[in-house]
Amino acid sequence: MKAVLALAPRLQRSGGSLTTALAVVAFAVTTAMGLSVLGGLLGFIDRADRVPEGLDSHGVSAHENAELYVILATIAVVLLVVPLVSLAGAAARMGVARRDARLATLRLLGVTAREVRVVTAVETAAQGLAGAVLGIAGYGLLMPVWTRISFQGRPFDAGELWVGFAGIGGALVVVPLVAAASALVSLRRVVVSPLGVARRQTPPALSWLRTLGLLAAVGAFGLVVGAAGGMPQMIAVALLVGLLGTVFATLNLVGPWIVGVVGRVMAAAARTPATLLAARRLTDDPRAAWRVVGGLGMAAFVAGCLSVLPMFETTGEDPAADVITRDIVTGGVLTLAIAFAVAAVSAGIMQASSVLDRKREYALQRLAGAPVELFDAARRREVLAPLLLVTGTSSGVALLLVVLVIGTSGVTNVSGLALVLGFLAGGVALMLAATESSRPLLRSVLRETVVRAD
Repeated sequence: MKAVLALAPRLQRSGGSLTTALAVVAFAVTTAMGLSVLGGLLGFIDRADRVPEGLDSHGVSAHENAELYVILATIAVVLLVVPLVSLAGAAARMGVARRDARLATLRLLGVTAREVRVVTAVETAAQGLAGAVLGIAGYGLLMPVWTRISFQGRPFDAGELWVGFAGIGGALVVVPLVAAASALVSLRRVVVSPLGVARRQTPPALSWLRTLGLLAAVGAFGLVVGAAGGMPQMIAVALLVGLLGTVFATLNLVGPWIVGVVGRVMAAAARTPATLLAARRLTDDPRAAWRVVGGLGMAAFVAGCLSVLPMFETTGEDPAADVITRDIVTGGVLTLAIAFAVAAVSAGIMQASSVLDRKREYALQRLAGAPVELFDAARRREVLAPLLLVTGTSSGVALLLVVLVIGTSGVTNVSGLALVLGFLAGGVALMLAATESSRPLLRSVLRETVVRAD
């Protein structure tokens, strides 16, 4: 076992320092944003605990108002934690093609499945730990930004947003564990069929049965909405928030299947080499393509949930109610901004990782005479087609949940739909810009025409 552990750092170097750096950055973004979101929730909880009992000038309990903020902050945390965990999981799978090829070679040379798992866990946990340390520093650097945002009539101070040493220690433990667990899940092909990995055989297509989990989660959400009137308020809220997170999480299961369907449709309708190449890439590895576009799929779900924001209008007749209304809009926009920022970072990092994973493929195609323009065109089609479909699907599921909660007024409000479409258009443009950031890296890779036996 000691010999295998000694292999871990060597394997990490052989995978490329740039791939490792990208993974560390992804873990750092996850940690910084995760701690910031947690700090905001703890800040609202702290304020609610310090609100005195009694009624305001309009006969409304100030404590109930404070608890409303905690509920809304919890919903925002659920909407943001899923994309952040997804980014961490994608980071753990970064460079998976090159890593799997080397691990498969070790398996064929006699290394046991257990030893392969140990090597992978050590390597990825180390990346997660490095990212967590950087992310904690990023959380501290972001603190002045968050303390400028006002809620309940005043901005938070740093003490209210501080997660405590328990939160910091938790990040140093949880992020490496999530990284190692995600990497181990991706090892199934190597452990079960190392020869198939070495030969670069295409894995079987994902099953449509993945959609059943999403349908079940949406159905359960609808049932709880219908029965919520007969439940204690806190139980109903807890169930709805939990099921909201479940629906959100199941999109990660359905997303790769949707990407695979897009690839098969594109392949059947392809009329140009670029479209055919993009379709083959989507079909061969829909999970890798989902890691690039999945961030916007998650953000689109958040945008759909926030389609109700235009329904909150200040009246000027009730100052206390106007403060709550403005805070709901501020919180919604802030949640969506963080979701889109995470999506853009995820897209840029994952697209760069995809380029590095395909170095051997690019070298072979260049030697075969493929023009540089073909790679650019294929890369854009590979991103844009699933991006549009996944975005529409995610926002559609979110709008369905809105209908279940508040009725058709949530989707017939023209301002709300315009807001969602505007956010999605901006998100798609942001994602395309993020993926274009890998263009210089692609040019650098294309200059290397030496085919290595990776």
